[in-house]
Amino acid sequence: MKFKKFTIVILIISCISFGQRSNGLSPVVKSFLLPGWGEYTLDKPERGRFFTLSETALWTSFAGALIISNNYTNLFQAYAADYAGIKTDGKDRQFWVDVGNYESMVAHNEEHLRFREFDALYPSDGEWNWEWSSDSKRKQFRDYRVYSDTWALGAKFVAGSIVINHIVSAIDALYLQRISKIKAVSVSPMIHPNSGHSGLSLMIQF
Repeated sequence: MKFKKFTIVILIISCISFGQRSNGLSPVVKSFLLPGWGEYTLDKPERGRFFTLSETALWTSFAGALIISNNYTNLFQAYAADYAGIKTDGKDRQFWVDVGNYESMVAHNEEHLRFREFDALYPSDGEWNWEWSSDSKRKQFRDYRVYSDTWALGAKFVAGSIVINHIVSAIDALYLQRISKIKAVSVSPMIHPNSGHSGLSLMIQF
């Protein structure tokens, strides 16, 4: 995680340095901020359209995954309140995992006492109490919670794809910017009489 953050910081600094060399924002910075923007600036609308559409699709997917995950979260919490008598406020993820794995708080605490895992015990003050009306209700609740976690994990993957899309678009704009500065390319044969070797010489004029 630290390596990823460091890489992103380096890329941002590089983009800013490119932007300071010209009037206004450079195409690289534009594409880093909004994928496709730099490509449009460099008169490459087809490439710009690709990154813009990708960005739109990724953000739509990200928002959709979060909405579905939140809907399942609201569903499993309401379900637990109805069928296990749970007070839903102020509960962390581990609590909801335990609720799906044990019939009651008492059963949970008894098992952890046997293994001397005292830090995992819930206080018997009524705030953390639960007891399922049936095992089928507990399993249904667990399915809802797993669905919520799965969609939330999907949203994280999409968020990573959004970051990658920004980086790739910035690199593409940098490539196009460098290519646009090439004035002429020539290839000429080379022959070395002494050694008898021959080859091609590539010359790029900026």
